[in-house]
Amino acid sequence: MIGGGRAAGGSAAPFAWRRWATWQTGLAALVLASASFSIAVNQISLGLALLLLLLRGATTRRWPPATPALWPAVALTVWALGMVPLSTDPDQSLVFFRRFFLLTAFWVTLAVATGPRHRWILFGGLACGAVGVAAWGIGSGLVADGGLFRHRFIGTVNAMTNGILMLMAFLVALGFVVRGGGGRRRRALLITVAAVLGLAVLLTQTRSALMGVVAGVGAMVLLARPRRFLVFAAVVAVLTGAVYGSGGRIVPDRLWHRIAPETLLGESSGFATRFEMWRGGWEMVKDRPLTGVGDRDLRALGPRYYGDADTTFHGHLHSNPVMLAAIWGVPGFLLASLYLLVPLLLLVRRWRDEVRGGGADPALAAWLLGGVGVWAGFAVAGLTEWYFGDAEAMVLYLAILGTALGRTAGPAATGAAAGPPAA
Repeated sequence: MIGGGRAAGGSAAPFAWRRWATWQTGLAALVLASASFSIAVNQISLGLALLLLLLRGATTRRWPPATPALWPAVALTVWALGMVPLSTDPDQSLVFFRRFFLLTAFWVTLAVATGPRHRWILFGGLACGAVGVAAWGIGSGLVADGGLFRHRFIGTVNAMTNGILMLMAFLVALGFVVRGGGGRRRRALLITVAAVLGLAVLLTQTRSALMGVVAGVGAMVLLARPRRFLVFAAVVAVLTGAVYGSGGRIVPDRLWHRIAPETLLGESSGFATRFEMWRGGWEMVKDRPLTGVGDRDLRALGPRYYGDADTTFHGHLHSNPVMLAAIWGVPGFLLASLYLLVPLLLLVRRWRDEVRGGGADPALAAWLLGGVGVWAGFAVAGLTEWYFGDAEAMVLYLAILGTALGRTAGPAATGAAAGPPAA
């Protein structure tokens, strides 16, 4: 038993853990908030939250609920560790193995998302961090540039990373707009948050994020209102036709430049470069189908597969599936795919079991709906970006999924009241 009072055996319950539970929730909220503005704060808060989780579990024997998501994570971790000595650069692969620390974000938030109040606190952390960065970007555009869309909104990292971060925060906020409930003031606030984040996604002018928006919103419609999915698809088709049929005259010039056919299909376009990177990635898989070339910076392999070291700019292949197969081989790709797929199955099953019949906690329904959108958006955006290897993106992605899958517990188990905050 955690909290005040006495345990069944008559001894005083460890009241300190009730306060530690508050710290644990606060740190988990900081993990969600800081992904948008500081990788240092993000990883420090993740480490502290994980430490509290382990100490609390060791002392009270209360661990996060068992979930089928654990075993694919363990299998992928073991495989990646086993591939380190077989890498084309074992020393660098050993350094890169630290990325598996980020996987703990799932359990850090899973452990504290145990009731309506906690789910709202975690959403508040996510919204405050993302909206703060978005407002700064929008304000900078208006003040420094004299208008929006004149430059790409890069946030605190770069446009690609900022695009996926704003995308994921927007989809969760949209889930709360649809299913979060509350009075008029709360709904107005939620709509404002979603609108600011949606504008921020557009301002990044990141094509992968724009694809992710369509995929994420489509997945949410398919989950919550499957009969309306065809309407959604028709609206997307009409809007796409209008944009391209008008030659981009109905969208800002800078945004049109990013999505114009000549930009997408030209010989020197980003997609042409990606196709060449993916060709080389396929060659890497054919050369080392079982082990891959190793989790490493691929620029040193550039001359062998591309004739230069510049094609793999940033040292990766700008695609989750291609990169996973190239660095960990076909078995590693399959394990990583299973690891990424299982949370979606859990989200959908929980929605059907607890939400579809009615009566579910609105915050839980909102997180589940947003979580499915985030999963789909991350999957589609990751087709053309290496977001699995992006620390900020991966932490936020896993923290969102963990929050959505957190199991409801009573106040005694969570160390805080379970009721939602007042509207």
